Amino acid sequence: MALVLDKTINASPQRVFSVLSDLGQAREWMPEIERIDNVSPGPFGAGTSWRETRHAGKREFVSTLRITAFEPPKVLAFVLEGKGMTGQMQFTLAPAAAGTQVHYQAEMKGHGLMSLMTGTINRMMAKLDADLLDRLQAHLERRA
Repeated sequence: MALVLDKTINASPQRVFSVLSDLGQAREWMPEIERIDNVSPGPFGAGTSWRETRHAGKREFVSTLRITAFEPPKVLAFVLEGKGMTGQMQFTLAPAAAGTQVHYQAEMKGHGLMSLMTGTINRMMAKLDADLLDRLQAHLERRA
């Protein structure tokens, strides 16, 4: 089951997109990220990849992420490849009277023996990221 979140954020789509696409700000609103390494050279956009180390509870996860859709200020999507699992995440932004309507969708899939854990992985992600858009909004408000 995918994680789906929706929130209207009091900031322009351009401003929201600029935060979503700035790896330098990621740890400020996603505190579970411990480290971002090996960012591919060149401008940030479709095809950009990096390695991310994050904690979920007592576990450490190291994953490679790659941008699959980069359409400022509307769509930012990426795939995640980790040990025994892959994931797809997408932020979709639309202008709203009060700022920007943000739609986020994410789904993980286990491979091999980890396929038995797909449901558990998605439930854990849903629990850890339930407030993802609230954290994004708070970050944008602090930087206003």
